[in-house]
Amino acid sequence: MRAGRLSKPRPRNLTEPPSRFEVGAVVALGLVLSLRMLGLFLIYPIFSQLASHYAGATAFTIGLALGSYGLTQGIFQLPFGWLSDRWGRKPVIVMGLLLFALGSGVAALSTTITGLIAGRLVQGLGAIGSTTLAFISDVTHEEHRTRAMAAAGGFIGLSFGIAIVLGPLLARAIGLAGIFWLTGLLALAAIVLVLAVRPPSWAHRPVPDRSRSAFRSVLAHRDLRRLDFGILIQHAVLTSLFLVLPQLTRRALGMDAAEGWLLYLPLLAGAFVLSLPFVLLAEIRSVFRPTLRVAILALGTGLGLLLTAPASPFGLVGGLGLYFVAFTLLEALLPSWVSRITPVGFSGSGLGVYSSFQFLGIFLGGAAGGLVWARGGIRGVLILDLLALVAWFWVAWPIANVRRCRTLLFRLSERPDVPLLKSRLATLEGVLEWRYAEEEGVLYLRVDPTRWLDEGFQSLRAQFGF
Repeated sequence: MRAGRLSKPRPRNLTEPPSRFEVGAVVALGLVLSLRMLGLFLIYPIFSQLASHYAGATAFTIGLALGSYGLTQGIFQLPFGWLSDRWGRKPVIVMGLLLFALGSGVAALSTTITGLIAGRLVQGLGAIGSTTLAFISDVTHEEHRTRAMAAAGGFIGLSFGIAIVLGPLLARAIGLAGIFWLTGLLALAAIVLVLAVRPPSWAHRPVPDRSRSAFRSVLAHRDLRRLDFGILIQHAVLTSLFLVLPQLTRRALGMDAAEGWLLYLPLLAGAFVLSLPFVLLAEIRSVFRPTLRVAILALGTGLGLLLTAPASPFGLVGGLGLYFVAFTLLEALLPSWVSRITPVGFSGSGLGVYSSFQFLGIFLGGAAGGLVWARGGIRGVLILDLLALVAWFWVAWPIANVRRCRTLLFRLSERPDVPLLKSRLATLEGVLEWRYAEEEGVLYLRVDPTRWLDEGFQSLRAQFGF
């Protein structure tokens, strides 16, 4: 929206809690993401064992079938976001959910591994993750957006825990084909939630030119690229690990895939409880960098226990427990970190690129893990995962720690004298970053709350009339 057409907005108190509409919209769209990811994660604990019965199945093709979803998801995230800027968020999200449901049907009807791969590729064509995050960004005020994005990430994390426990139970009751039919129904149910979200008059409207500049800014940020690489490795390792985990579980505990919930339920519950203090410590004390390093080392230590004691119940439970604690911690830490350091006003774009790398990691883990599993067995997959974590630790080592910050925004009724505004902001202590978005008529500020001097800013507001 151009500044010249901007109507006078209702003044907002920046400490106001989210409105009832914002809470409802975030819950509805978070459930959309959760239902879709639930369908993805349900097959993880049982896929490699059940897919081995399909015609033409080999270790490599099973890995490819598990990971192929991530290939089309990663490729089409940004094009879907681009289309949503032109057609609107709802039509694109609904189209993506229909494609996901279609792919689920193809996979459910398949009797060959090639059919499974085709179904998974079609599922991935419904690449709506970044578009749904953009929709959340559209219908929330900037001062609430970081919490909204964190809540959406929480829905996805919750779906992972539920799916890993429910997957084995559903496999025993309805089989792999039944799970695919269920995921298709979940996608159709999510369409109802999307249609129920009615953007209010103040909602941000998609602006294509702004989207292009946002992606350029995000891709040019060095530490964001390090975090994107990290989430790629995180999900590549997860996907390849679940290729061999049913065999490890059977060898160490005598459990088949359908009994896996007896192992995963206590491990995931314990992981959530044990990781929560570290998440809170990182958020409150801004100790993101040391927490990241320790968590990567914990992932590696957990995999090391699986590698050195693959047939030992202690090695399996201890190694997997340590891995899940670190994984749960990182799933909460990384998106929060992305939202904090993404160029101010571009959090939706930063998380969209982050989502693309996450899904490409799923494909990489499935394809590379299946190839190594076919040639080097379980041991080869675990060594590959450890090497990937070493690469992540090396890439993440120089990353800057997160500074404490707060994002503020002010809607301007007239275009300011930008050079004069820039010179005045440069004199204010505590201003870390700022941007004036002319198409929205909004001034974004990222400030250090420990150094922010409100008195100086009040004189600036008086000078520029906002």
